[in-house]
Amino acid sequence: MAWSGATWSGAISSTRPSTKMPERRDQAKTGLSGKHQEAPLRFFGAFVRLGFSPRRVQNALILAGVGALYALETQTLGLFVPCPFHLITGLKCPACGITTAILALLHGDAGAAFAANPGLAVSLPVLGPYLAWLFWGWLRECPARGRAVNAVGTGLIVYFAVWGVWRNLAPLLGFV
Repeated sequence: MAWSGATWSGAISSTRPSTKMPERRDQAKTGLSGKHQEAPLRFFGAFVRLGFSPRRVQNALILAGVGALYALETQTLGLFVPCPFHLITGLKCPACGITTAILALLHGDAGAAFAANPGLAVSLPVLGPYLAWLFWGWLRECPARGRAVNAVGTGLIVYFAVWGVWRNLAPLLGFV
């Protein structure tokens, strides 16, 4: 038995036990109360058993839905969000053409993806698993940490900075 605050833990209490049921951990994470807790838990139950936060799964599904709507809009209407960096400076940023490249990859056209943004196509073998690793940690609410995460992230930032400079200098130097 140990002393914690005003009571002994492990001691038999002579007082009546509380009738209030303790709140389950997964219910506390939803942020809902009463009967509204059960509906999300039925849907997110499998995710909770895997260790995912229901709120994070919900946000990820909303983000995926918005991304799907954007992809459908760009395919059917041909409306793309213009790059603000390109509009202001006239130079291509490292990300110019990423939407076109990703949509081409989703359609299985690797050549068109490479033509839209070669820097993204070259970085995908490192960028894809890295982003998946970060997303997995975000869903499980245990963010990825350590030297490997920092090294890969720093390497990608340096790569895209060099790529942004190169894609604007190469035409001026006669390489393209």
